[in-house]
Amino acid sequence: MNQQVAHQLQKGFQLLKNERLLDAQNVFEDILKVDPLNEHGLNLLGVVFIQIQQADQAVLVLEKALAINNKDAQTYNNLGLAYKELHQFKKAQKAFNSSLILNPQQPQILNNLGNILAAQDQHKQATLVFDKALKLDANYPECLSNFAQSLKELGNLEIALRAIEHANHLEPNNSYYLNVIGEIQLAKVDYESAKKTFEKAMAIDNYMPACINLSTTLKQLGHHRKAKACLQKVIKHEPNNSEAHHHLGVLQEQLGEFDSAATSFRIALKHTPNHASSFYQLAKLKNQILKTEEVEKITELLADSATPSVFKTSLFFALAVYYDKSKQYAFAIKNYAYAQQIKAEKCPYNSKLTEQYRVAMEDIMPISPAKVCMDHVHPIFIIGMPRSGTSLTEQILASHSQVFGSGELGYINDLVKMAEQTSNTPYPYCLNKLSQSQLSEMGRQYKQRMLETFGDHTYFTDKNPLNYNFVGFIKAILPDAKFVYCQRDSIDNCLSIFKLPFDDSQGYAHELNALGHYYREHERLMVFWAGFHSEDIITIKYEAVVDNQPKETARLLEFLGLDYEQATERFYQTQRIVMTPSAEQVRQPIYKTSINNWQKYGDALKPLQQALNKYK
Repeated sequence: MNQQVAHQLQKGFQLLKNERLLDAQNVFEDILKVDPLNEHGLNLLGVVFIQIQQADQAVLVLEKALAINNKDAQTYNNLGLAYKELHQFKKAQKAFNSSLILNPQQPQILNNLGNILAAQDQHKQATLVFDKALKLDANYPECLSNFAQSLKELGNLEIALRAIEHANHLEPNNSYYLNVIGEIQLAKVDYESAKKTFEKAMAIDNYMPACINLSTTLKQLGHHRKAKACLQKVIKHEPNNSEAHHHLGVLQEQLGEFDSAATSFRIALKHTPNHASSFYQLAKLKNQILKTEEVEKITELLADSATPSVFKTSLFFALAVYYDKSKQYAFAIKNYAYAQQIKAEKCPYNSKLTEQYRVAMEDIMPISPAKVCMDHVHPIFIIGMPRSGTSLTEQILASHSQVFGSGELGYINDLVKMAEQTSNTPYPYCLNKLSQSQLSEMGRQYKQRMLETFGDHTYFTDKNPLNYNFVGFIKAILPDAKFVYCQRDSIDNCLSIFKLPFDDSQGYAHELNALGHYYREHERLMVFWAGFHSEDIITIKYEAVVDNQPKETARLLEFLGLDYEQATERFYQTQRIVMTPSAEQVRQPIYKTSINNWQKYGDALKPLQQALNKYK
């Protein structure tokens, strides 16, 4: 290389470092006019193109550089970054791997590879790669943050929190790292800590993602007006922030502001046309149907191999809802199945674990209950399969003057973890190791948390359907607890679950045979609980409520020791936030269209019918 070209490369590199990108581009292009095969000029020009958001041009010059010298690890890394910008994740992954073959001791490239795996929702593999990078450089803050976020996605919250706190220790007062800490606290259902962390992040530099997360936290704490104000603040500051518009749409739906919600989702899509979640949320609004151009855009995104599978799930669900509303039921169920197949491949259902859990309960229970504490507070647990009428039941009860509807809470899950930590034994085997005073303290903590979060009420509902798994534990720590067990026709119930994007970890929800098995196992477990606690469990059948709501409500209120109130017949007028998929249904008078809803899908549901018969 002649002296003048070397000097020009140095000059261009300095301009690049000083972020004078267009000047740097001119220098490198001048070099290539004189020396078209200069690999360094091509490589550095590629970096410029990435930074000025012309990744397609970056790919062209970087591929040319590698044609000249395919042994340069840094050029492969830059090519990976260019493909990442183009959302061509498989090609990016291949480029980063090529770089690492040439030089495995590169924490930065390992971090880049981990990010690409995470972008493809491959968080388990991503954590292994981040771990390799951190073995090479334990004090790499960005990698620690990425490691924490993938661990969070896998549910490893304690390790995730330690990783991001170390990153924050290395770079104090970093709003991005504080935001990640807050997200993990939010996932741990530690809302008060999350609120303080997000507020701290915002105080540093008005970090807008923290403000969006703060709105979610405030919503969970019951402060929906403040939550809305947070989102409006973001939109005022950043009018094109599609995440803020999307979150506002979700909140508006939960508050019953359905027309406003539709507007917010469409604004989110205007700013981010591939915002898959907004397509789904818009599609499922009862008073909306997707426009032709929206359906075409969804179809286009599904056909694009660059669309990540996590986005495709929401897009398939959106299309399925559209076909349902259009009464094209064969297309609808086919798209629900496509969506669930992606989830099932990621988190397959383990029928043996479900059966083993029930058998363990039968071996361990009952355990001696603690003494009743704070007897002026009466917890009501609404349990059963998801989509069995639990939201409707809570809305009816919340319409009573003495009952506060707390929504779907994770407090019992937190106490299960506490029981495991206290005894150093996994659940449910830890229950035999807990003393009466420890059980009593857990019950006190539950009631105290309800009072601190929701205010001074006498009757609270806790509508987490899957608490049916913990009836024995709940009765041990809260002997005065009452249970409202919601039941629904098995096929209608399972179909309703199959038509919703339940969390990936709910493996039973993603496959029809799995749903049949899980439904029958839930029935067996409830029969077992009823054998010990029949006086404290009432069964409410969804179909009976639909047929004669006042009669079933009167029976329910008598069971709870409450007087009948006419307001419970007008439950759909009750003003409260509903943070479940039933947010829209519970704001309408009871309708009968969801009974025997399964029949219109014909033979597509045969695997479910066969499973329900097989496992009965």
